Amino acid sequence: MMKVFKNKRYWILMPPTLLIGISLIIFIPNNDGFPYAFSSLVLFWIVYYTRTYYAEKKNNRQNKESL
Repeated sequence: MMKVFKNKRYWILMPPTLLIGISLIIFIPNNDGFPYAFSSLVLFWIVYYTRTYYAEKKNNRQNKESL
């Protein structure tokens, strides 16, 4: 597999985010869904980078303890 597909957090979070964003664009009338769809993407990246940060921090702590 390609290296792009190895990031589990990304692939767990992206499909629901896209579905929510597309749903907001479709179901909110008068093009008012675009800001909400954009905010769902911003929320995705915040959650993604936060979880990645804490996972790396936990991994580094475990590596230090094993030495």
